[in-house]
Amino acid sequence: MSMRFISFGAMVLLASLATASRVVAQISLPVKSYETLSVEIQSLRDNISLFRGDPQNLLIMEVRPNRFKPQVDYFHDAHATLKIRDLYAIDHPDFTSQMPAERDKAGGDPPLEETWEIRLSPVGPTDFALVCERGESAFDFSDFEVRRVSMRAVETKVEVEFSSQNPIALERFAARVIAGSLQFQHILHAQAKEISLDLPDAECHLEITGKEFEGESEINVLGVPAKMQLLVSRKVGLRVTGPAATIAGFEAPHMSRTGEEWVSQGYAEAKCRIHLTFGSEVPKLGVEWE
Repeated sequence: MSMRFISFGAMVLLASLATASRVVAQISLPVKSYETLSVEIQSLRDNISLFRGDPQNLLIMEVRPNRFKPQVDYFHDAHATLKIRDLYAIDHPDFTSQMPAERDKAGGDPPLEETWEIRLSPVGPTDFALVCERGESAFDFSDFEVRRVSMRAVETKVEVEFSSQNPIALERFAARVIAGSLQFQHILHAQAKEISLDLPDAECHLEITGKEFEGESEINVLGVPAKMQLLVSRKVGLRVTGPAATIAGFEAPHMSRTGEEWVSQGYAEAKCRIHLTFGSEVPKLGVEWE
């Protein structure tokens, strides 16, 4: 099947909203039929919110202030791709090879700070590839069919939310969050087969809560977070492996030590089972139960 490429230089709808403080640029794209969708977002210093939009529109995006820096491209085919990219990232394709402080020292024009409000259609299975640097990013995947998520965030405050159960199994959620923070709410709603979190020098708050799904999920924590807080449901079967000093934080009346692991009562028979693994010792770890 041939691929059609649409550039939105001519399709941008500029909505000038006269307010005392700011003007908004709006981008709108109607839904076209596809089997799967890949969404790629590259952002530097921007404040992003992504959530479910109108099913009749693949994308409605508002940018403040009205500098209109992101480039939006749509490759329409059965396996469609939507790209939203900061122009700085386009002009500097090697930007991920340097840390922000190194780029600051190099001088030149820094990326502009903007606010992106991204509303996406929930139609069809979707893969997300997200790159964020500095700023704040809130990704609400509620009511999407989320198949895969890949994330890289540097010095960014990241929030991930599944307020409702993912209609399909999430094959893999992989995030590398460096020297920022990650808050991941209602992890059980993601129905994830595998979650990999690389968190060097990051602060992390994970909520292994929500409606239990039938099956098993592997959650791997890599790197050494600056601080980590977990809220865990007592309703799930839980098995925890890793350095002894770290997994000792899971001692509780419903948990028992089995060899080098802590395992919840009735783990083998549990409808929903979570295997949580720590690759390194986490000095600052707090565990609460729900």
